[in-house]
Amino acid sequence: MNPPGDDAGVETLLDSEARARLPLARQFALYLHPFALFKDASRGPAPVRARAIAYNRAMRWVLLAYLRRWAMIAASLFLAIAPAEALAAQSPLFLIPTAAVALGCAVALTVAAVIAAAWLLLGAACRE
Repeated sequence: MNPPGDDAGVETLLDSEARARLPLARQFALYLHPFALFKDASRGPAPVRARAIAYNRAMRWVLLAYLRRWAMIAASLFLAIAPAEALAAQSPLFLIPTAAVALGCAVALTVAAVIAAAWLLLGAACRE
């Protein structure tokens, strides 16, 4: 979401007033992107990377809201599969929307699994 090296913008996004001034499309993207509020800890000198990792570990609580959000999206799409299949059985016109719902459910489950893994890994003690 942020350009590489633009970690100062990440901290401003934590302010709800700053987020309210963003365009609606950007707000929607922030609503769904679990890692938009995290800093890039893979670039820069060692002290910068260490500060980014410390910041990310301190902000790992944010991932729980995204995990709940994506789990609800997955559950909603999962519950929509059966009615979509029933419609597809009546008319082949609904085959593609049924496949899209199933694919969306799989994607949402995958995103939720990645968020859970990131939450666990950020909480694990660093063994260097």
